[in-house]
Amino acid sequence: MVIIKYVVEVEGLPVYSETYDVAKLAEELEEDEAKVVEIWSRRIKCVVACRHRFGFSSCLTRCLTDGKACDCGHAECEPVTPPQ
Repeated sequence: MVIIKYVVEVEGLPVYSETYDVAKLAEELEEDEAKVVEIWSRRIKCVVACRHRFGFSSCLTRCLTDGKACDCGHAECEPVTPPQ
């Protein structure tokens, strides 16, 4: 089994962690590659967008869910990607 671990740390402390089975990702790529690439791109963009916001952890969790970077997960929201 091959696994990808996505971990975000602040000052060495993990604040967000997910694990992905590469076999499952391969299936998802076959079904809808554009969607998979969009989701992985969001993982990078959200960390960048939330890194200087208040409530980093809640900002990141919200952003990974819906693509909006918000202070404390609910205020002053901005999309990490332009609306399509």
